[in-house]
Amino acid sequence: MKLILENIGMLRHAEITLHPLCVVAGENDNGKSTVGKIVFCLIKAINRYKEDLQESKEHRAQEKLDELYFTLRRLVGGRTESTKDLLFELRRSSANNEMPWQTRVEAMKEVIDNIKKNIDIDSKSKENILKNYEEVQGIAFEPEDARKSIENAFNKVFASEFDSSLLHQGASQGTIRLLESDIELIHLKIDERNRVSLQNDVEPLELKDATFIDSPLILNYHDLLIRSQSMLDIDRRHSKNLGLAYTTLHTKDLFDKLREPILPNDLFSIERPKPLMQFQSIIDGEISYDKSIRDFVFRRDQEDISIKNTASGIKVFGLLQILLDNELVTKNTMLIFDEPENHLHPKWQLKLAELLVALAGMGVYVLVSSHSPYIIEALKRYSEQPDNKVASGFFLAKNRKIEDTDSLSEIFTILAEPFKTFQKMDAEELRDE
Repeated sequence: MKLILENIGMLRHAEITLHPLCVVAGENDNGKSTVGKIVFCLIKAINRYKEDLQESKEHRAQEKLDELYFTLRRLVGGRTESTKDLLFELRRSSANNEMPWQTRVEAMKEVIDNIKKNIDIDSKSKENILKNYEEVQGIAFEPEDARKSIENAFNKVFASEFDSSLLHQGASQGTIRLLESDIELIHLKIDERNRVSLQNDVEPLELKDATFIDSPLILNYHDLLIRSQSMLDIDRRHSKNLGLAYTTLHTKDLFDKLREPILPNDLFSIERPKPLMQFQSIIDGEISYDKSIRDFVFRRDQEDISIKNTASGIKVFGLLQILLDNELVTKNTMLIFDEPENHLHPKWQLKLAELLVALAGMGVYVLVSSHSPYIIEALKRYSEQPDNKVASGFFLAKNRKIEDTDSLSEIFTILAEPFKTFQKMDAEELRDE
Protein backbone atom coordinates (compact mmCIF):
# COMPACT_ATOMS: atom_id res chain seq x y z
CA MET A 1 0.00 0.00 0.00
CA LYS A 2 1.05 3.58 -0.57
CA LEU A 3 0.12 6.51 1.68
CA ILE A 4 0.00 10.01 0.15
CA LEU A 5 -0.47 13.10 2.34
CA GLU A 6 -0.82 16.74 1.39
CA ASN A 7 -0.85 19.39 4.15
CA ILE A 8 -1.59 16.99 6.99
CA GLY A 9 -0.41 17.43 10.57
CA MET A 10 3.27 18.43 10.55
CA LEU A 11 3.72 17.38 6.92
CA ARG A 12 3.38 19.49 3.80
CA HIS A 13 3.81 16.44 1.56
CA ALA A 14 4.52 12.75 2.07
CA GLU A 15 4.54 9.61 -0.05
CA ILE A 16 5.38 6.31 1.63
CA THR A 17 5.04 2.72 0.50
CA LEU A 18 3.91 0.78 3.56
CA HIS A 19 6.17 -2.26 3.53
CA PRO A 20 5.84 -4.99 6.20
CA LEU A 21 8.68 -3.13 7.93
CA CYS A 22 8.60 0.63 7.48
CA VAL A 23 11.00 3.08 9.15
CA VAL A 24 10.66 6.88 9.11
CA ALA A 25 13.73 8.72 10.36
CA GLY A 26 14.79 12.33 10.67
CA GLU A 27 15.21 15.22 13.03
CA ASN A 28 12.46 16.32 15.38
CA ASP A 29 9.54 18.51 14.21
CA ASN A 30 9.55 17.17 10.66
CA GLY A 31 6.46 14.95 10.74
CA LYS A 32 7.78 11.47 11.58
CA SER A 33 4.98 10.81 14.07
CA THR A 34 2.29 12.19 11.74
CA VAL A 35 2.62 9.21 9.41
CA GLY A 36 1.99 6.70 12.17
CA LYS A 37 -0.95 8.62 13.59
CA ILE A 38 -2.63 8.90 10.18
CA VAL A 39 -2.24 5.19 9.43
CA PHE A 40 -3.55 4.37 12.92
CA CYS A 41 -6.63 6.56 12.37
CA LEU A 42 -7.38 5.13 8.91
CA ILE A 43 -7.32 1.55 10.19
CA LYS A 44 -9.40 2.40 13.28
CA ALA A 45 -12.06 4.30 11.33
CA ILE A 46 -12.55 1.66 8.63
CA ASN A 47 -12.82 -1.14 11.18
CA ARG A 48 -15.23 0.61 13.56
CA TYR A 49 -17.71 2.48 11.37
CA LYS A 50 -20.32 -0.31 11.59
CA GLU A 51 -20.10 -0.17 15.37
CA ASP A 52 -20.62 3.61 15.24
CA LEU A 53 -23.57 3.25 12.87
CA GLN A 54 -25.26 0.69 15.11
CA GLU A 55 -24.58 2.78 18.21
CA SER A 56 -26.00 5.93 16.62
CA LYS A 57 -29.15 4.16 15.41
CA GLU A 58 -29.66 2.52 18.79
CA HIS A 59 -29.35 5.85 20.58
CA ARG A 60 -31.87 7.57 18.28
CA ALA A 61 -34.28 4.64 18.55
CA GLN A 62 -33.98 4.53 22.34
CA GLU A 63 -34.71 8.27 22.57
CA LYS A 64 -37.92 7.69 20.58
CA LEU A 65 -38.85 4.65 22.67
CA ASP A 66 -38.46 6.67 25.87
CA GLU A 67 -40.48 9.52 24.40
CA LEU A 68 -43.24 7.07 23.42
CA TYR A 69 -43.33 5.53 26.90
CA PHE A 70 -43.56 8.87 28.72
CA THR A 71 -46.26 10.10 26.31
CA LEU A 72 -48.37 7.01 26.99
CA ARG A 73 -47.83 7.27 30.73
CA ARG A 74 -49.09 10.84 30.72
CA LEU A 75 -52.11 9.89 28.63
CA VAL A 76 -53.28 6.75 30.42
CA GLY A 77 -51.57 6.97 33.81
CA GLY A 78 -52.63 4.34 36.34
CA ARG A 79 -56.31 4.29 35.50
CA THR A 80 -56.73 0.56 35.98
CA GLU A 81 -54.65 -2.48 36.88
CA SER A 82 -54.68 -3.52 33.22
CA THR A 83 -53.35 -0.08 32.27
CA LYS A 84 -50.52 -0.44 34.75
CA ASP A 85 -49.72 -3.88 33.40
CA LEU A 86 -49.57 -2.58 29.82
CA LEU A 87 -47.32 0.32 30.82
CA PHE A 88 -45.08 -2.07 32.71
CA GLU A 89 -44.88 -4.35 29.69
CA LEU A 90 -44.11 -1.37 27.46
CA ARG A 91 -41.30 -0.21 29.72
CA ARG A 92 -39.91 -3.72 30.04
CA SER A 93 -39.84 -4.14 26.26
CA SER A 94 -38.16 -0.78 25.63
CA ALA A 95 -35.52 -1.08 28.37
CA ASN A 96 -34.50 -4.75 28.16
CA ASN A 97 -30.80 -4.34 27.39
CA GLU A 98 -30.29 -8.10 27.19
CA MET A 99 -32.53 -8.19 24.11
CA PRO A 100 -31.25 -6.86 20.75
CA TRP A 101 -32.76 -3.42 20.31
CA GLN A 102 -34.36 -4.25 16.94
CA THR A 103 -36.12 -7.16 18.71
CA ARG A 104 -37.26 -4.75 21.43
CA VAL A 105 -38.85 -2.54 18.79
CA GLU A 106 -40.73 -5.53 17.38
CA ALA A 107 -41.81 -6.70 20.86
CA MET A 108 -43.36 -3.30 21.58
CA LYS A 109 -45.74 -3.51 18.63
CA GLU A 110 -48.07 -5.95 20.37
CA VAL A 111 -48.06 -3.84 23.53
CA ILE A 112 -48.94 -0.68 21.61
CA ASP A 113 -51.71 -2.47 19.72
CA ASN A 114 -53.20 -3.53 23.07
CA ILE A 115 -53.02 0.02 24.37
CA LYS A 116 -54.78 1.38 21.28
CA LYS A 117 -57.55 -1.25 21.49
CA ASN A 118 -58.15 -1.41 25.22
CA ILE A 119 -57.47 2.05 26.61
CA ASP A 120 -59.79 4.97 26.06
CA ILE A 121 -57.78 7.83 24.58
CA ASP A 122 -58.75 10.34 21.90
CA SER A 123 -58.08 9.61 18.25
CA LYS A 124 -55.48 12.37 17.88
CA SER A 125 -53.42 10.92 20.74
CA LYS A 126 -53.67 7.45 19.22
CA GLU A 127 -52.49 8.90 15.91
CA ASN A 128 -49.50 10.53 17.60
CA ILE A 129 -48.63 7.27 19.36
CA LEU A 130 -48.72 5.35 16.09
CA LYS A 131 -46.66 8.01 14.35
CA ASN A 132 -44.06 7.92 17.12
CA TYR A 133 -43.79 4.14 16.93
CA GLU A 134 -43.47 4.26 13.14
CA GLU A 135 -40.54 6.65 13.56
CA VAL A 136 -38.90 4.13 15.88
CA GLN A 137 -39.43 1.39 13.31
CA GLY A 138 -38.02 3.64 10.61
CA ILE A 139 -34.82 4.14 12.59
CA ALA A 140 -34.52 0.45 13.48
CA PHE A 141 -34.89 -0.85 9.96
CA GLU A 142 -33.69 2.03 7.80
CA PRO A 143 -31.12 1.00 5.16
CA GLU A 144 -27.51 1.72 6.05
CA ASP A 145 -25.86 4.77 4.51
CA ALA A 146 -22.42 3.17 4.61
CA ARG A 147 -20.63 6.07 2.92
CA LYS A 148 -21.99 8.62 5.39
CA SER A 149 -21.24 6.33 8.32
CA ILE A 150 -17.63 5.85 7.19
CA GLU A 151 -17.22 9.61 6.77
CA ASN A 152 -18.57 10.15 10.29
CA ALA A 153 -16.15 7.53 11.61
CA PHE A 154 -13.20 9.32 9.99
CA ASN A 155 -14.27 12.64 11.50
CA LYS A 156 -14.63 11.18 14.98
CA VAL A 157 -11.36 9.24 14.86
CA PHE A 158 -9.29 12.16 13.53
CA ALA A 159 -10.89 14.56 16.04
CA SER A 160 -10.05 12.10 18.82
CA GLU A 161 -6.41 11.86 17.75
CA PHE A 162 -5.59 15.32 16.35
CA ASP A 163 -8.19 17.50 18.10
CA SER A 164 -8.38 20.52 15.74
CA SER A 165 -4.92 20.27 14.20
CA LEU A 166 -5.29 17.66 11.45
CA LEU A 167 -4.76 20.24 8.70
CA HIS A 168 -1.22 21.57 8.30
CA GLN A 169 -0.94 25.03 9.84
CA GLY A 170 -1.55 27.77 7.27
CA ALA A 171 -3.02 25.45 4.61
CA SER A 172 -6.55 25.89 3.23
CA GLN A 173 -7.11 22.21 2.51
CA GLY A 174 -5.38 18.84 2.71
CA THR A 175 -5.74 15.33 1.32
CA ILE A 176 -5.14 11.80 2.58
CA ARG A 177 -4.98 8.94 0.08
CA LEU A 178 -4.27 5.26 0.51
CA LEU A 179 -3.64 3.18 -2.60
CA GLU A 180 -2.90 -0.43 -3.44
CA SER A 181 -1.37 -0.81 -6.90
CA ASP A 182 -3.73 1.28 -9.07
CA ILE A 183 -6.74 0.89 -6.74
CA GLU A 184 -7.64 3.90 -4.59
CA LEU A 185 -8.65 2.46 -1.20
CA ILE A 186 -9.30 5.72 0.64
CA HIS A 187 -9.43 9.33 -0.56
CA LEU A 188 -10.17 12.03 2.01
CA LYS A 189 -10.26 15.81 1.76
CA ILE A 190 -9.78 18.03 4.81
CA ASP A 191 -11.12 21.61 4.79
CA GLU A 192 -10.01 24.68 6.73
CA ARG A 193 -12.33 23.72 9.63
CA ASN A 194 -10.60 20.31 9.90
CA ARG A 195 -13.73 18.57 8.63
CA VAL A 196 -13.08 15.36 6.70
CA SER A 197 -15.04 14.52 3.56
CA LEU A 198 -14.92 11.23 1.70
CA GLN A 199 -14.07 11.47 -2.00
CA ASN A 200 -14.55 7.83 -3.05
CA ASP A 201 -16.25 4.58 -2.20
CA VAL A 202 -13.92 3.10 0.39
CA GLU A 203 -12.37 -0.28 -0.31
CA PRO A 204 -11.96 -2.76 2.60
CA LEU A 205 -8.55 -2.92 4.27
CA GLU A 206 -6.62 -6.11 4.89
CA LEU A 207 -5.37 -4.69 8.20
CA LYS A 208 -7.93 -5.30 10.97
CA ASP A 209 -6.45 -3.25 13.82
CA ALA A 210 -3.60 -0.93 14.76
CA THR A 211 -1.73 -0.32 18.01
CA PHE A 212 0.29 2.86 18.53
CA ILE A 213 3.01 2.99 21.20
CA ASP A 214 4.69 6.31 21.92
CA SER A 215 5.77 5.83 25.54
CA PRO A 216 6.02 2.89 27.92
CA LEU A 217 5.34 5.36 30.73
CA ILE A 218 1.65 4.82 29.97
CA LEU A 219 1.94 2.01 32.55
CA ASN A 220 2.71 4.59 35.26
CA TYR A 221 -0.46 6.61 34.76
CA HIS A 222 -3.12 4.03 35.57
CA ASP A 223 -4.95 6.29 38.07
CA LEU A 224 -5.31 9.04 35.48
CA LEU A 225 -6.07 6.94 32.39
CA ILE A 226 -8.61 4.69 34.08
CA ARG A 227 -10.77 7.82 34.52
CA SER A 228 -10.06 9.31 31.11
CA GLN A 229 -11.85 9.06 27.78
CA SER A 230 -11.12 9.92 24.17
CA MET A 231 -13.35 12.21 22.13
CA LEU A 232 -14.91 9.09 20.61
CA ASP A 233 -16.68 8.59 23.93
CA ILE A 234 -18.61 11.85 23.53
CA ASP A 235 -21.15 10.20 21.24
CA ARG A 236 -21.75 7.40 23.70
CA ARG A 237 -23.74 9.93 25.76
CA HIS A 238 -23.20 8.25 29.10
CA SER A 239 -23.67 10.73 31.93
CA LYS A 240 -20.98 8.95 33.94
CA ASN A 241 -18.40 10.23 31.42
CA LEU A 242 -19.18 13.88 32.12
CA GLY A 243 -16.26 15.73 33.70
CA LEU A 244 -13.69 13.07 32.85
CA ALA A 245 -10.28 13.98 31.47
CA TYR A 246 -9.58 13.52 27.76
CA THR A 247 -6.62 11.83 26.16
CA THR A 248 -5.63 10.93 22.61
CA LEU A 249 -7.28 7.98 20.92
CA HIS A 250 -4.05 5.99 20.56
CA THR A 251 -3.26 6.40 24.27
CA LYS A 252 -6.70 5.21 25.42
CA ASP A 253 -6.67 2.38 22.88
CA LEU A 254 -3.29 1.10 24.12
CA PHE A 255 -4.22 1.48 27.80
CA ASP A 256 -7.43 -0.50 27.34
CA LYS A 257 -5.54 -3.26 25.52
CA LEU A 258 -2.91 -3.51 28.26
CA ARG A 259 -5.61 -3.99 30.91
CA GLU A 260 -6.86 -7.14 29.19
CA PRO A 261 -6.14 -10.17 31.43
CA ILE A 262 -3.27 -12.25 30.09
CA LEU A 263 -4.50 -15.59 28.83
CA PRO A 264 -2.62 -18.76 29.89
CA ASN A 265 0.03 -19.77 27.38
CA ASP A 266 -1.13 -23.39 27.43
CA LEU A 267 -4.35 -22.34 25.69
CA PHE A 268 -2.39 -21.89 22.49
CA SER A 269 -0.54 -24.47 20.47
CA ILE A 270 0.96 -21.99 18.02
CA GLU A 271 4.75 -22.05 18.12
CA ARG A 272 6.17 -18.55 17.98
CA PRO A 273 9.48 -17.56 16.39
CA LYS A 274 12.43 -17.89 18.76
CA PRO A 275 12.99 -14.11 19.27
CA LEU A 276 9.43 -13.76 20.63
CA MET A 277 10.13 -16.35 23.32
CA GLN A 278 12.88 -14.19 24.84
CA PHE A 279 10.79 -11.59 26.67
CA GLN A 280 11.14 -13.07 30.15
CA SER A 281 14.87 -13.63 29.74
CA ILE A 282 15.41 -10.07 28.51
CA ILE A 283 13.65 -8.38 31.43
CA ASP A 284 14.01 -11.26 33.92
CA GLY A 285 10.30 -11.22 34.74
CA GLU A 286 6.95 -10.18 33.32
CA ILE A 287 4.45 -7.33 33.53
CA SER A 288 0.74 -7.90 34.07
CA TYR A 289 -2.39 -6.09 35.25
CA ASP A 290 -3.36 -6.97 38.81
CA LYS A 291 -7.11 -6.53 39.25
CA SER A 292 -6.88 -6.81 43.03
CA ILE A 293 -4.88 -3.57 43.29
CA ARG A 294 -6.12 -2.16 39.99
CA ASP A 295 -2.66 -1.41 38.69
CA PHE A 296 0.21 -2.89 36.69
CA VAL A 297 2.94 -4.87 38.45
CA PHE A 298 6.29 -6.35 37.49
CA ARG A 299 6.65 -9.96 38.66
CA ARG A 300 10.14 -11.30 39.30
CA ASP A 301 11.00 -14.41 41.32
CA GLN A 302 7.39 -14.62 42.60
CA GLU A 303 7.64 -11.07 43.95
CA ASP A 304 5.42 -8.20 42.77
CA ILE A 305 7.11 -4.84 42.23
CA SER A 306 5.14 -1.66 41.62
CA ILE A 307 5.34 -0.74 37.94
CA LYS A 308 6.32 2.78 38.95
CA ASN A 309 9.55 1.40 40.42
CA THR A 310 10.72 -0.38 37.26
CA ALA A 311 12.99 0.92 34.53
CA SER A 312 11.45 2.29 31.33
CA GLY A 313 13.26 -0.34 29.28
CA ILE A 314 11.53 -3.11 31.21
CA LYS A 315 8.19 -1.42 30.51
CA VAL A 316 8.87 -1.42 26.75
CA PHE A 317 9.34 -5.19 26.57
CA GLY A 318 6.67 -5.82 29.19
CA LEU A 319 3.89 -4.05 27.33
CA LEU A 320 4.89 -5.78 24.09
CA GLN A 321 4.66 -9.09 25.95
CA ILE A 322 1.09 -8.28 27.09
CA LEU A 323 0.00 -7.33 23.57
CA LEU A 324 1.47 -10.49 22.07
CA ASP A 325 0.23 -12.87 24.78
CA ASN A 326 -3.32 -11.64 24.21
CA GLU A 327 -2.89 -11.74 20.42
CA LEU A 328 -3.72 -8.05 20.14
CA VAL A 329 -0.70 -7.71 17.86
CA THR A 330 -0.94 -10.49 15.32
CA LYS A 331 -1.09 -11.16 11.59
CA ASN A 332 -2.89 -8.47 9.56
CA THR A 333 -2.60 -5.87 12.30
CA MET A 334 -0.19 -2.93 12.45
CA LEU A 335 2.18 -2.07 15.29
CA ILE A 336 3.29 1.56 15.26
CA PHE A 337 6.25 2.44 17.50
CA ASP A 338 7.13 6.11 17.91
CA GLU A 339 10.79 6.69 18.85
CA PRO A 340 11.21 3.54 20.98
CA GLU A 341 14.89 4.36 21.56
CA ASN A 342 13.93 7.14 24.00
CA HIS A 343 13.71 4.59 26.81
CA LEU A 344 16.24 1.95 25.80
CA HIS A 345 19.94 1.30 26.29
CA PRO A 346 21.66 0.74 22.88
CA LYS A 347 22.03 -2.99 23.68
CA TRP A 348 18.27 -3.30 24.23
CA GLN A 349 17.59 -1.23 21.12
CA LEU A 350 19.17 -4.06 19.14
CA LYS A 351 17.02 -6.62 20.98
CA LEU A 352 13.89 -4.62 20.22
CA ALA A 353 14.87 -4.35 16.54
CA GLU A 354 15.26 -8.14 16.38
CA LEU A 355 11.80 -8.62 17.91
CA LEU A 356 10.16 -6.11 15.56
CA VAL A 357 11.64 -7.79 12.50
CA ALA A 358 10.41 -11.15 13.83
CA LEU A 359 6.90 -9.67 14.13
CA ALA A 360 7.07 -8.40 10.56
CA GLY A 361 8.05 -11.91 9.49
CA MET A 362 4.88 -13.21 11.20
CA GLY A 363 2.62 -10.94 9.10
CA VAL A 364 2.40 -7.97 11.49
CA TYR A 365 2.95 -4.66 9.72
CA VAL A 366 5.53 -2.68 11.70
CA LEU A 367 5.95 1.08 11.38
CA VAL A 368 8.75 2.73 13.36
CA SER A 369 9.73 6.39 13.62
CA SER A 370 13.22 6.90 14.97
CA HIS A 371 16.32 9.06 15.11
CA SER A 372 18.57 6.39 16.63
CA PRO A 373 21.36 5.09 14.37
CA TYR A 374 21.52 1.95 16.54
CA ILE A 375 17.92 0.87 16.10
CA ILE A 376 17.76 1.91 12.42
CA GLU A 377 20.86 -0.05 11.45
CA ALA A 378 19.73 -3.02 13.54
CA LEU A 379 16.34 -3.04 11.79
CA LYS A 380 18.10 -2.97 8.44
CA ARG A 381 20.53 -5.77 9.28
CA TYR A 382 17.98 -8.10 10.89
CA SER A 383 15.51 -7.59 8.02
CA GLU A 384 18.19 -8.72 5.53
CA GLN A 385 19.14 -11.95 7.30
CA PRO A 386 18.54 -14.91 4.96
CA ASP A 387 16.44 -16.88 7.48
CA ASN A 388 14.16 -13.92 8.25
CA LYS A 389 14.21 -11.70 5.19
CA VAL A 390 11.50 -9.01 5.40
CA ALA A 391 10.56 -6.38 2.81
CA SER A 392 11.45 -3.01 4.27
CA GLY A 393 11.58 0.71 3.48
CA PHE A 394 13.64 3.46 5.15
CA PHE A 395 12.32 6.97 4.62
CA LEU A 396 13.62 10.41 5.61
CA ALA A 397 11.43 13.19 7.02
CA LYS A 398 13.14 16.42 6.03
CA ASN A 399 11.77 19.96 5.75
CA ARG A 400 8.34 18.51 6.64
CA LYS A 401 8.37 16.33 3.54
CA ILE A 402 8.85 12.59 2.96
CA GLU A 403 9.69 11.15 -0.46
CA ASP A 404 8.91 7.57 -1.43
CA THR A 405 12.55 6.60 -1.88
CA ASP A 406 14.89 4.47 0.21
CA SER A 407 16.99 7.09 2.01
CA LEU A 408 19.14 4.99 4.32
CA SER A 409 22.46 6.56 3.32
CA GLU A 410 21.10 10.11 3.76
CA ILE A 411 19.56 9.12 7.09
CA PHE A 412 22.94 7.99 8.42
CA THR A 413 24.61 11.12 7.07
CA ILE A 414 22.20 13.30 9.09
CA LEU A 415 22.37 11.14 12.20
CA ALA A 416 26.18 11.21 12.07
CA GLU A 417 26.33 15.02 12.35
CA PRO A 418 26.87 14.98 16.17
CA PHE A 419 29.98 12.82 15.67
CA LYS A 420 31.31 15.38 13.17
CA THR A 421 30.91 18.01 15.89
CA PHE A 422 33.01 15.88 18.24
CA GLN A 423 35.66 15.44 15.54
CA LYS A 424 35.77 19.20 15.03
CA MET A 425 36.17 19.74 18.78
CA ASP A 426 39.00 17.17 18.89
CA ALA A 427 40.75 18.91 15.98
CA GLU A 428 40.51 22.30 17.72
CA GLU A 429 41.96 20.82 20.93
CA LEU A 430 44.88 19.36 19.00
CA ARG A 431 45.59 22.76 17.42
CA ASP A 432 45.62 24.42 20.83
CA GLU A 433 48.22 22.02 22.26
